Amino acid sequence: MKFNNIIRTVLLSGIVAFGLSSCDSDIDPVYVQPSDEVSLGGASGDIVLTPDNPQALAMTIYWSGDGKLALSDTLLQAPVNAADETIQLSKDESFSSTIDLSVEKGVRSHQFLCEELNSLLGRLGYETDEKAPLFIRIKSVLAANLEPSYSSTLKVMVQPYRIRLILGTVLDKDWNETAMKLASPDENGIYQGFMGVNGWTNWWFREANNVVWGNLGETGKTFYASSADDHWNFWFPDPAGCYYTTLNTQEGWWSGLHIDNLNVGGDLNGEMTYNMKANQWIMPVNLPSASTVTITVTGKGSLYNKETTDMGPAVAQNVAFGGNSENLSFGETGSTITVNLPAGETNLVLDLSDPMALKIGTGEAAPEPEAEPRLYFSGVINWDGFDDYISLYDEGTLSYGGAHWIDSEWGYRAYPQPDWATAYKAAEGATPLSGSLILAESDGNIPAPEKGLYIMDFKMKELTYQLTKVETVTFTGLNDDWSEHPMVQSEDNPEVFIAEFVKEKETPWGVKVLINNDWSLFFGGGNGNLVLGHSDATTGFDGDNALTVGETYILRVDFGTQTYSYSLK
Repeated sequence: MKFNNIIRTVLLSGIVAFGLSSCDSDIDPVYVQPSDEVSLGGASGDIVLTPDNPQALAMTIYWSGDGKLALSDTLLQAPVNAADETIQLSKDESFSSTIDLSVEKGVRSHQFLCEELNSLLGRLGYETDEKAPLFIRIKSVLAANLEPSYSSTLKVMVQPYRIRLILGTVLDKDWNETAMKLASPDENGIYQGFMGVNGWTNWWFREANNVVWGNLGETGKTFYASSADDHWNFWFPDPAGCYYTTLNTQEGWWSGLHIDNLNVGGDLNGEMTYNMKANQWIMPVNLPSASTVTITVTGKGSLYNKETTDMGPAVAQNVAFGGNSENLSFGETGSTITVNLPAGETNLVLDLSDPMALKIGTGEAAPEPEAEPRLYFSGVINWDGFDDYISLYDEGTLSYGGAHWIDSEWGYRAYPQPDWATAYKAAEGATPLSGSLILAESDGNIPAPEKGLYIMDFKMKELTYQLTKVETVTFTGLNDDWSEHPMVQSEDNPEVFIAEFVKEKETPWGVKVLINNDWSLFFGGGNGNLVLGHSDATTGFDGDNALTVGETYILRVDFGTQTYSYSLK
């Protein structure tokens, strides 16, 4: 029996893999036939690049073909855009060394902007301000077991311009730009500067010519640097804070000197504190009159490099600043610094945000970023999104509290924003009920407890968590009655509890919801929001004094959304 009628109705995804061979069956063999040669055209003449307009169009190329397979049986419907196509650029006609640019399926042209093309030529090793031939072709691959085919070759004369490799940009783990820069004033490929980071922060570094650096991409090679396509991102060791970072692109390594502390001596004395967001060290001062002071700024550091690895122990090192207050130097030894300060209360600010101009002087302390109002979770029930969260109850310690019904097979993760980009998992030694947190840059979660309702208390400044299983829920304080009254768990939502009461008189001190009859584990709050109690002084929640005396009401608390409400029965 023949199967042609059936085969004609489907896309032949398997033809690519098997089209060059036949099989001993009653199915008609189908072969992939050599397709017509792809011709490449577009760019012509001499292309002289200049830095005046980096986003200007420099070169356009286009090529023939429709991406279809050529099959021996013309009655069959062949897959469209089956081939993976790549633009290849080379300095020589034999394409001995190439830069490959992926092309989306169905695309048959590409435009190069001035800055992009100049960067690619730099990666290929072209001399600046000199004309030389550039060879271009299209590589087409149908399947891993088939030899690639190539288009005709396009030759064009190009002349790149010099890119000043002084400032480079620190990228986050997803290649998004950050505000941090590293500088190489001598353009010698050695970049340095101060970075404010959390522990285990992942990052990349992009030079002005768009070459991106990461580590070598080998286990145990944390502080080796590479710009090869198979590199991994860099990552810092565990201590958060201020790092003096060196990236040597010539020798292929980097290091991070953690600034443990900085102290001011001389005409002023005190310890500085670090503002990571602003990349500044700050010390409050109060002078009776405007003064010119002579000070020293010294401290201790911990160096992480190829020898120490990211696990340490780090090498202890002295750190110090010196020179001009508008252009400081940094090293193991420093010198006295002269600073003009006004009368009254002000701040001595050491600003490290510009690696080309380290400064110290008077100024306002940069505001600390506002704390996120919620901490989100995924995985407590499923991984569909960020519907589960707990609320901020102490901004000073970045502490969050709430309760959730947990029914998780593989554990869960915590997220400071409803975004997959940054997540926290449990550190080694953690249990389902308590432990430390670390950034989740690899496999692993917070271990899940047995199924049930749990109070979740996460302290994000110290990166710890504690869970308490909910056994009983009671309320107290309503009608100025401080005995405990039971609440009933909802059959529809295990995170919701209700209680019926008669309004009798005012509630001067608010209402508290106690967990497990424990007066140190309760919820207070106000304005419809529940707040996890963190001291005996935490106030109870309000709302019932607007109710009518003598009427019966329902108190409803939702631990999952950290809200409460009253309704007339």
